[in-house]
Amino acid sequence: MRLRTFLLSSLILSGSLGAFAAELTDTPPWKGQYKIKPHGTNRMTPADVLGPDGIVYPNWTKCGVQGGIPEIEAVTSIEKFGGKANDDVDDSEALSKACEAAGGNGGGAILLGEGTYYLDRPVTVRRDNVVIRGKGPRRTRLIFRYAVPENTVVFYSPAAGSTVGPNTRIEMHSKPANLAKMTIMIDDAVIGTWARGKHSGNTFNFAASGRDAVGKVTNGERMLRGVAEYADGSKLAGEIPIVFDSAFRDSKPAADSRAAITFAGKGTIGRRLKLEADGRRGDMKLKLTSTEGLSVGDCIRIDGPATERWKKLTKNACLWGSYRMYELVVTGIEGNTVTVNQPLRIEFPIIDGAYVQKLLPIRRCGIEGLYLEQTENLWISGVIFYNGWNCWAKGVTVKKCGRFPVYGSMAKWCEIRDCVFDDAWFKGGGGTAYTGWDRCWDCLIENVETFKMRHAPLFQWAASGCVIRKSVFHESDGQWHAGWTNENLIEQCVIESVRGHGGYGYGMWASPPEDAAHGPNGPRNVVYNCDVSSPRAGLWMGGMNENWLIVHNRFVVDNGPGVLAKTSSFDHIIKDNVFVLKDGKSPMISLATADCIGTEVVDNELRGGSGKIVSGKARPAVVKDNKALQLGSAPRPSPKVPSIYKWQLQHAARN
Repeated sequence: MRLRTFLLSSLILSGSLGAFAAELTDTPPWKGQYKIKPHGTNRMTPADVLGPDGIVYPNWTKCGVQGGIPEIEAVTSIEKFGGKANDDVDDSEALSKACEAAGGNGGGAILLGEGTYYLDRPVTVRRDNVVIRGKGPRRTRLIFRYAVPENTVVFYSPAAGSTVGPNTRIEMHSKPANLAKMTIMIDDAVIGTWARGKHSGNTFNFAASGRDAVGKVTNGERMLRGVAEYADGSKLAGEIPIVFDSAFRDSKPAADSRAAITFAGKGTIGRRLKLEADGRRGDMKLKLTSTEGLSVGDCIRIDGPATERWKKLTKNACLWGSYRMYELVVTGIEGNTVTVNQPLRIEFPIIDGAYVQKLLPIRRCGIEGLYLEQTENLWISGVIFYNGWNCWAKGVTVKKCGRFPVYGSMAKWCEIRDCVFDDAWFKGGGGTAYTGWDRCWDCLIENVETFKMRHAPLFQWAASGCVIRKSVFHESDGQWHAGWTNENLIEQCVIESVRGHGGYGYGMWASPPEDAAHGPNGPRNVVYNCDVSSPRAGLWMGGMNENWLIVHNRFVVDNGPGVLAKTSSFDHIIKDNVFVLKDGKSPMISLATADCIGTEVVDNELRGGSGKIVSGKARPAVVKDNKALQLGSAPRPSPKVPSIYKWQLQHAARN
């Protein structure tokens, strides 16, 4: 006791009491609000659904393409715009023109015939209701072979001889191997530089804008120059002539190189309209300081910035990223109060400057029935839905993507189903070889099989309300990879984690708050009726995770506990799981820090390990009806309701 008093006195004098007190505490940093009992129906909101097992789940009834993936009528073919299968000639311009023509006439499907087509440049779709449709992945092949020359730097945009104004995008490409630095200049004036960092991955492109040249160069004919520097000291350079005009307004959309095929919306526009009252979990009315520029039917994004106050509360050490975001439809406006179509899933407090902003997504576009393969090791994805709503990929096989096979970014109500994703060129750091949802809301993956991805299935950067189900992920780990992901569901999936392909070796992993590249994950993510095998811990929760629901799963682990939770990971429900732990020394559940309180461990079966159900520095709230048995094989649990997602849809339809 004297020693503890002495230590406390010393820490007070040194100003270090806060850190020490945090180690001593056995309470989480905020009052939990997600673990709701069946008798606590007064606490339930439209964001909650009471399940058939007495557990209160997030509401996933508005997930995926609303109304289902539609049958879009074919209106043209790539052949009508000059494309031709099996001739080894670039078809990217033909496909771009076909998509533009279809979209300009109200939309429709562009047909690709049987055979192999080639894309030597990325294609960007910017109009609604456009579908690219093949005859099936075994009959229609797209070979994406965009390449950067070995001995020079090229400008992806603008084209040589173009007029460049303040809003013109200037993008240079260089071969990526050992790339250390890129510099863009107009004549001898530097307008932008990029230098390799820890998370630069397989970067090969760098962009600046004409705005960066204002005040540095005068109007007139100029030379746009790019220089790439490499780790061995060598350099490559390239240049094109341009006309710089500081008064020129470039109306042509910038070329997009993020994917072989990108479906791109415009994103946010207009003023940021701050909330006047806190946006609370379950709210469907938002009081704003102004509704100027908003109309019924508008799409909006709500954002709670990661202020220093919030980062301190969540112990978030990450240096970048998106955390608290959601996208909604305005269904009513009365004064400065807007009504929205769905309840908020998390809090958006005014103390952090929460705001809404109008956005213009691309809508109801898709890609169907084809095979896509990338031939070059460049950090370019296969298909991206960027600022897309109600978009989809169906019946698509992607072989050897450069970054992601099919991916959502800033997407809402999108869907990936009946697809196969096989391998990726680059699996180093910096965000690559993922299958999942990134800054996406209420999106669905179903019946997908992946091979040799890095992290699959995955949620990251504010992803919320998304579902990944009935899929098989070979040789990759499941991840809540970064940025306060919340209320997402993984169900009826098989995850076969390995050491290799850039994965971490855990069955499932949730980034910790002290991770400067990822930060913590948020509340009530759910793993339901899955089969997970891994070399390391079955589920590793890094911290600040509230009320995760781990129910009806089997975890088979070579070395480590079934579940490890630390750093204010609290109020979890771990129920009716089977844990097969092969190392003979690990507990079923490890609560590694004293603030991991409130966890309920009920009706689980442990095979092997140390024989301990729970160990660590925290005491669970409930430990009941668990069994510890000798190591041996064990069947998966057989829940009466195999799919909580399907049950919710059926329950909603009946009511």
